[in-house]
Amino acid sequence: MIKYLEKTKEYAQITGYKNLEIKDSKEFIKEIRGKIPQDVWAQFFDSSVVATWEHLLFAIINAQLGFRNQKNISKSIEMETLLYASAQHQIKKAIKIIGVKNDSSEIALLIVAKELEKINSTLSLISKKIGRKPDEKVLEITDLKQEKIQIVFEINQNELEAIIKEDNTRNAIRDIVLEKMALLSTKC
Repeated sequence: MIKYLEKTKEYAQITGYKNLEIKDSKEFIKEIRGKIPQDVWAQFFDSSVVATWEHLLFAIINAQLGFRNQKNISKSIEMETLLYASAQHQIKKAIKIIGVKNDSSEIALLIVAKELEKINSTLSLISKKIGRKPDEKVLEITDLKQEKIQIVFEINQNELEAIIKEDNTRNAIRDIVLEKMALLSTKC
């Protein structure tokens, strides 16, 4: 999924990969980032706690806003996006919550660049390196993910019942995660 970020005049590609075997997450990310052009950036997430593509879109928009208003927590837009996606102020906690881990088998990916061509070539490069085609299904909320997201983002039953509409628990969970991310910016 590609979205245009009006404020920064950039494109954001949000996708993911499944059935991965990551032995060393730090090395995995370092190796891929080393091949990405300097005018493109990418951030990886453990997709087991990603509450739809909107979750990551909201994270990048808030991270960019934080930098624009000089209220950023971290020094890089990639890390700022990870902080917002995790709804945390601390980098260690953010990585623990939503960062790629050694046992991550499904990851979400956010690529940002000024030109669509750069997005496409970077996605192709990453897909080749990973040895898999992108699969946006890893961004969807499944029953298993729903439970894990509720635990990680500390969503209790009362909170869920207060926002649920038409028995759509998955949309309610996504909305609560987005709300927790929005609250992060008010705490800066």
